[in-house]
Amino acid sequence: MRSGGLVLGAILVFLVAVVSAGRAKKCKDGKVYGSFGQEYDAPKNPCKPCTCRNGRWKCVTIDCPKPNCDNPYKPPGKCCKECKPGCEIDGKKYNDGEDVPSDNKCEVCKCLKGTVECNPTGCPPLPSYCEKPYTPTGKCCPECKTGCDYSDTHYDEDGNVPSDNKCKTCKCIKGKVECYPVECPPLPSFCEKPYTPPGQCCPECKTGCDYNDKHYDEDGNVPSDNKCKTCKCIKGKVECYPIGCPPLPSYCEKPYTPPGQCCPECKTGCDYNDKHYDEDGNVPSDNKCKTCKCIKGKVECYPVECPPLPSYCEKPYTPPGQCCPECKTGCDYNDKHYDEDGNVPSDYKCKTCKCIKGKVKCHPIGCPPLPSYCEKPYKPPGQCCPECKTGCDYNDHHYDEDGNVPSDNKCKTCKCIKGKVECYPIGCPPLPSYCEKPYTPPGQCCPECKTGCDYNDKHYDEDGNVPSDNKCKTCKCIKGKVECYPIGCPPLPSYCEKPYTPPGQCCPECKTGCGYKDKEYAEDDSVPSENPCEVCKCVKGKVECAVIDCPELPPYCEKYTPPGKCCPECKTDSGCELNGKKYAEGEKVPTPNPCKICSCQFGKINCKDVKCKQCDAYKPPDKCCC
Repeated sequence: MRSGGLVLGAILVFLVAVVSAGRAKKCKDGKVYGSFGQEYDAPKNPCKPCTCRNGRWKCVTIDCPKPNCDNPYKPPGKCCKECKPGCEIDGKKYNDGEDVPSDNKCEVCKCLKGTVECNPTGCPPLPSYCEKPYTPTGKCCPECKTGCDYSDTHYDEDGNVPSDNKCKTCKCIKGKVECYPVECPPLPSFCEKPYTPPGQCCPECKTGCDYNDKHYDEDGNVPSDNKCKTCKCIKGKVECYPIGCPPLPSYCEKPYTPPGQCCPECKTGCDYNDKHYDEDGNVPSDNKCKTCKCIKGKVECYPVECPPLPSYCEKPYTPPGQCCPECKTGCDYNDKHYDEDGNVPSDYKCKTCKCIKGKVKCHPIGCPPLPSYCEKPYKPPGQCCPECKTGCDYNDHHYDEDGNVPSDNKCKTCKCIKGKVECYPIGCPPLPSYCEKPYTPPGQCCPECKTGCDYNDKHYDEDGNVPSDNKCKTCKCIKGKVECYPIGCPPLPSYCEKPYTPPGQCCPECKTGCGYKDKEYAEDDSVPSENPCEVCKCVKGKVECAVIDCPELPPYCEKYTPPGKCCPECKTDSGCELNGKKYAEGEKVPTPNPCKICSCQFGKINCKDVKCKQCDAYKPPDKCCC
């Protein structure tokens, strides 16, 4: 019995060990292992992520933040709820971050994480000096009233404001009128005693000089008692300086000052053979082969310049009575003298001779070149140059080179070219591109294109008009075919709303005039109006009315508006009453004042002054004028 109990106890211990081994799971390389080596998957709970530390799993429960939106949702495979991207307003979808229209123009709305958030519109900051900002009707942002109100007048910001003191200038600055003394120009540094003239704001400096009982302007010339000095008024004082003299030439050795003059001079020119010659002037020479001039007060002479002789001149000579050598030119030939570069007669007609550098030189005459096609040139007797026989001999006739030669075939043209007769087909004019079936008439060389159109048993020329069966179309013969197009109609005026085409016509017209109360009125005609204060006209097919302008009435008349009329009038049938007596409209009313004329006008007595002519005669006491 005791042994049986021991066996049962051992079995219980084993079972507890097995259960404990099953619970003691360990982790390694992202996998879970039991005590007996069993392999398990790692925990997969998105709301409770686990990490393997020291062979054991450490799991933490996620604390989800509250979404900042109206309709959050939980995406598959995630733990926390999120805001659905975008917004839907009145059936219209908006992306996240996109502007959403608002009924309030003073706020700006956006779609942010599924929720429409609205914020007031940003307003620009007001200037610091703005004391009483206000928000205008219909606007979102406050504004600052600018400008200044001064002496019942409004002035713009930074604008000038009239000053009561002419020595001050005023401006509107930050809504207030501020005044400052006017700026005066600076006085010159030499001004010792400035003064302010009466009625002026700025000081002045008295300028100029007083000299010999006269006043001279500042920087002005002042007459000098010494003609060799010049004087000026400088900073209120008269200052004099020697006048400027022109410099003398460097070769002037003994300058002198003539009596009555201020500046020294240099005596110029030369005295030669009891005569005076100007500086740089020519002086007659005793030797005709020398030329003389007056240079710096001295006569200097130089040999005359001779022209250069030609390079081929071998033996120059100086003729008697001349200064320069010469070269004997020309040629002496057959007892005659010929000029240099002149022609010299030749004893042989095929040579030409010239006098060149004193010698007669002859060369063969130049012959014109023969054409390249000349195969057998020949020299006619008695001539110097060879020639090429030109032209063609054809049918016992001679024809010139490049000349036409009659052809036996009228469809070919022949010419004499380089001594031979050559024939080519004659050139035919090109046919038009639309010519489909060209033909060559008998007895002619060139093909032709039959032009024009055959229509209703008649022939019409190319580009000519062809009668049309439809009066609203015009027809022409174009490239052998009759083509018809609608006729051109004139454009209708822009105000024409309902154009129509009258029967039997091709072009639409615009119905003019106006229909008003079963009557027709022509364009620009007057149309009767039920309102006496309107005048109406027919303008571009519509009746347009304008309000009548009423004339201005005199202030003393009694106004009333007659029935059926628009403008008030003055009552003229009431008359006037004075001292129990009645007077009709326009009737004169007696007055004890002889200088007044009174009458009854528009129900009131109106008096005017009598106008008298000016005179020196006697004026009776009971009359106004003399």
